[in-house]
Amino acid sequence: MAEYTLKNIPEEIYHRAQAAAEKSLRSLNQEIIYRLGKSFDAEDARVSALHAKWVMEALESGAAKPLKMADLDAAFARGAKRAAARKASK
Repeated sequence: MAEYTLKNIPEEIYHRAQAAAEKSLRSLNQEIIYRLGKSFDAEDARVSALHAKWVMEALESGAAKPLKMADLDAAFARGAKRAAARKASK
């Protein structure tokens, strides 16, 4: 198992983690590993839900039709425009 030392932990986070560890009868190390695992699980669940949403939207959008080059170019242009707008707003 790999080892890693955390540095520069903000006091508030340290105290909250220590209190949570005591409440759950875990060591601070166990609590941090538990919390990291839960955050990755939550992220995985969000991504899975998003993928499921996309699949359902695709299934509900109707029958498949052949993609034409003009449709692909238009979709790419829309995506590039959105990316440029997002970049400009930052």
